[in-house]
Amino acid sequence: MLLEIVLDDKNFHCLKRCIPRGSRSKLVLDQAVGLKFSGNSAVIRCNEAEARNLLIYAGHCRGAVASIEKALHVAGLPLEYSMADRRVAIQPHPR
Repeated sequence: MLLEIVLDDKNFHCLKRCIPRGSRSKLVLDQAVGLKFSGNSAVIRCNEAEARNLLIYAGHCRGAVASIEKALHVAGLPLEYSMADRRVAIQPHPR
């Protein structure tokens, strides 16, 4: 599922500064599409896992956190993520 996160210019740059160099999340931001309607905004298109990674980095960027959580909510995804939700049964190796 593709999520669309809309960030104003201030929150986009705040989030971009929070992500360490070499992180895959930096690539997600580099692919953002710029919009110009009531100011400068960026639309980030990413999957759920990428959005949750951005949420981890967004920490002190309140506007970015709110936008990412809104995108998750609109997509009908839970705001809290638990590894139990994504467990995969591991089959023992046959001997």
